[in-house]
Amino acid sequence: MHPATGSARLYLRLVSYAYPHRLIFLWSLLGMVALGATEWVLPAFLRYLVDHEFGSDRSLHFLFIPLVMMTLLALRGALGYVSSVGVASVAQHVMMDLRAQMFRNLLALPTRFFDQRAAGELLSRFAFDVAQVAQAATHCVTVVVKDTVLMLALIAYMLYMNWRLALFLLVMGPPIALLIARVSARLRASSRRLQNTMGEVTIVAEEAIGGHRDVKVFGGEQYEAARFQRAINNARKLQMKVIGTAAATDPVLQVIIALSLGLMMAFALREAAAGALSRGEFVSFVAATAMLLAPVRRMTSVNEYIQRGLAAAESIFALIDEAPEASGSGVLPAQVRGEICFEGVTLAYDERIVLEDINLTIRAGESVALVGPSGGGKTSLVNLVPRFYVPQTGRILIDGHTLDDLNLTSLRAAIAYVGQHVVLFNDTVQNNIAYGALREHSGQQIEAAADAAFVSEFVRSLPEGFDTLIGDDGLRLSGGQRQRLAIARALLKDAPILILDEATSALDAQSERRIQQALGVLRQGRTCLIVAHRLSTIEACDRIVVIEQGRIVEEGTHAALLERGGAYARLHSLQRERGDLALAEGVA
Repeated sequence: MHPATGSARLYLRLVSYAYPHRLIFLWSLLGMVALGATEWVLPAFLRYLVDHEFGSDRSLHFLFIPLVMMTLLALRGALGYVSSVGVASVAQHVMMDLRAQMFRNLLALPTRFFDQRAAGELLSRFAFDVAQVAQAATHCVTVVVKDTVLMLALIAYMLYMNWRLALFLLVMGPPIALLIARVSARLRASSRRLQNTMGEVTIVAEEAIGGHRDVKVFGGEQYEAARFQRAINNARKLQMKVIGTAAATDPVLQVIIALSLGLMMAFALREAAAGALSRGEFVSFVAATAMLLAPVRRMTSVNEYIQRGLAAAESIFALIDEAPEASGSGVLPAQVRGEICFEGVTLAYDERIVLEDINLTIRAGESVALVGPSGGGKTSLVNLVPRFYVPQTGRILIDGHTLDDLNLTSLRAAIAYVGQHVVLFNDTVQNNIAYGALREHSGQQIEAAADAAFVSEFVRSLPEGFDTLIGDDGLRLSGGQRQRLAIARALLKDAPILILDEATSALDAQSERRIQQALGVLRQGRTCLIVAHRLSTIEACDRIVVIEQGRIVEEGTHAALLERGGAYARLHSLQRERGDLALAEGVA
């Protein structure tokens, strides 16, 4: 695609976001047009004053002309206010709409998208890139519309007054256009690199803030400070490159303007000496020329903002255009039994195979534990059920329905999930339990789930009970309390399929016994997939599946696997020797 064509498409797409606010935008444009169209009146007044009123003894005009000037300036001030506020309002609405659309699409993107990008990079698009687009929109629309009308009005007035002199100004056009075209490509490329660097700044800051405890304990302050210094220094260098490229146009522009003005002034003096130009016309023409210089300079400098805005728009629309998760149209029946079948399933992350030829049938209501060394593929297997990932080959069925054919909302409504890395929100205890679609549950149901997960015990000690804010990611709670909240959320959902990925890993022995009792009740009549470190917690499961290097190596009951003396028996023996702790080698 030709760069000009791509830029035009970006412009048109950005303008489409202003369409819902077209009335405000239209009034702003009318204000700018009126503001630019009245600029020629000032040099026209000067011409009249010099030729007809200067030295006159008509006393009435001493008051009339100043009053007209004051009225005109007051009107222009009002027009300037309306146009500036209107454009800013539209720009803020466009910012809001872009961020909202980016965020809505972000929520619909597949898990692989987030695996491949740092959170700081995405946050930079919401903050820095959208601000660049808004700044470009506000500044560029104001300059382009108002100054274009202003320049046209002044040039028309000058052509009317003396077309031969005005032709000297038109000579400036082609070289200025060539200059802008040459600079645009460099500005766009530098702006893209600047956006990437700002993403790096956000990433480093976010990691340091999120991991501040590890930074302090392991003495990483100087290391993180150095990383941040490098990132902001790179951003400074690129920012100066953008500024330098934009500023370099100004001296060249000054030379072009100076040559044109020099020729024009020489010709004007010759015209005045020959009597073809009155004093008033000369003063008015010079004043109009002087007034023309500022918009010409603004029109050339606006290219910097345009290229920054276009580079930012490319980044924003790239996120908006990311393909969301594929969702089928099939819907699970109201009563889901919970039978899960894996048929010849192979899953790879990039080129690395993590699951290979998995064939496993989990009966409705059966509790199946997945054990084995870290990296064996247990978590990857359970992540296939809610379709966080899609296998390269094979298929997965729930009650005979292929996952690929199911609507994602329908599929995930049948699944409750508790992971090792609990995610909580900066909200109240109640809203963290009754999260999302669970908000429709009554307070009594929420408290019942909290009681079953032993959440109520520590909630009573909180200053505002269930209405207590728990902080960013639940930082005001202990690890065990956070995990109990997540279990309460799963209990409240009461889904027919339950996934527990190390759901009790952060609990002390006493709390874990209580949670295991609650989970024992929860598992009744439900299909459960359980990933466990401590083998003692899954002895009562209906079946245990051992996974090593992406393959199922054995399966059976706890007793049968111990009697067989295979991989499970070795893991069990090793854990008993180590006091029932997780394996140092990373049993997951």
